[in-house]
Amino acid sequence: MIKRRISILSILAIFILVLSTTVLADTSVSKTKKIIDGINVELILDNNGIKTGINKLTIKLYDNKKHPLENANIKVTADMPGDNMENMKMAHTTPKSVKFNPTNKNGEYTGNISFSDKGTWRVKTNFTVEDQEKTVYFNIDVNKSDINWYPIIGISAAIILIIVIVIIRKNKKLPSYENDF
Repeated sequence: MIKRRISILSILAIFILVLSTTVLADTSVSKTKKIIDGINVELILDNNGIKTGINKLTIKLYDNKKHPLENANIKVTADMPGDNMENMKMAHTTPKSVKFNPTNKNGEYTGNISFSDKGTWRVKTNFTVEDQEKTVYFNIDVNKSDINWYPIIGISAAIILIIVIVIIRKNKKLPSYENDF
């Protein structure tokens, strides 16, 4: 009877732990849009807030009639403006230019940008469409990267549960050998 209850509770606990870590995953998307010379430039951030470290950014180009602009050459540079107080804590580095590649959706280009410190960053987007070079600036607030505790807690709880089950099974009444000596 106890063995059956432990099995049911174990399966239930593992099921709840797995569901709790997947339900709490962040799937939101944030967008910022600017218009330059009739071209709509949309910066799409994969998460609801950019964190320090490598982040995937998407640039979407389309005209006023919402037609995607294809075959654009896009380079993105991210740096912290000199008057930013957070920049004083960060060692000055030369910003790297990253070439964005087209995605499977027309007019969308993606690339990975690394943000080394929290604060307000300026994302300079250079692109060439129909032999005309354009530049658009976006300001992005970068937050300090947080540890996602849900998977760590879930895995730890599963390990503890397994250890408890092993201990309970080991502590079952073993036959006594006292009279054999």
